[in-house]
Amino acid sequence: MKKSILFLGAFAFAASVSFAQTPTGQNNSSTTDQTGNNNTATVTQFGNDNGSSLIQDGNRNMGTVLQGGFGGGSIQSNNATAFMTQIGNDNTASISQRQGFSSGTFASNHEIFQDGKENLATLTTFNGGNEGYVVQEGNRNEALGRQSQSGHTLYIDQIGNDNMAEVDQLGASNNFADIIQVGNRNDAKTWQRGDSNTAVVYQFGNENVATDITQNGDLNSIGVLQDGNGNVSSITQSGDLNVGLVDILGNGNSTILNQTGNGNFSLQFVTGNNNMSTVIQN
Repeated sequence: MKKSILFLGAFAFAASVSFAQTPTGQNNSSTTDQTGNNNTATVTQFGNDNGSSLIQDGNRNMGTVLQGGFGGGSIQSNNATAFMTQIGNDNTASISQRQGFSSGTFASNHEIFQDGKENLATLTTFNGGNEGYVVQEGNRNEALGRQSQSGHTLYIDQIGNDNMAEVDQLGASNNFADIIQVGNRNDAKTWQRGDSNTAVVYQFGNENVATDITQNGDLNSIGVLQDGNGNVSSITQSGDLNVGLVDILGNGNSTILNQTGNGNFSLQFVTGNNNMSTVIQN
């Protein structure tokens, strides 16, 4: 459900709401629609050819789209699109986009969909040419995505309650990350500091943890599947062209993988309960 089809109807709605659109910019567009009570929508667009849509259906939701600037800065956002939909109560969402320099023209697109209550989602990109998508269906989920440089793509899907997911793509370029959490109280975080890396984390169940998924090299691939409850996985790739795969079916299992060399391959397949697997490849 993370695809853009969730937002295709956004521009069909329009309502009067306070928003700022910098007069020095050109060809910016913004559409907002609010149904319910005590919702807050804020749109600020500084730059050219930006577009945004913000829909709120419920009570006490807070949505912010900030394209350009950040903290009083003067760097524009050009060719950026932002789509935000909040259904339910007390959800908070923020999308912040800008170019790396004011004359930058790389297009960015970020989208957040929330259906439930007390969910939090934040997507921030400091350079053009990045994409980010968050879907939250449930209550009290938290999703954070940060990107710098260009060519990054991130997806976060959370179905359930009290899940935490974070994607950090601050550095290098052309990284891909995908986190899916179906269940309750799962925790996942990916760090990508090199170029052209791929990290995929799927958690099905409750209280699974994969918060140390780190790629410091280039052209590495990580795949983690945790199907069960209370599993913990850690992967670090400091070299290049490594592949690390973890497949867990069961409860209370632990896996560790450390790849510091180049061109290594590892598959950790765990079925059962309370097992521990450690692999180190230099």
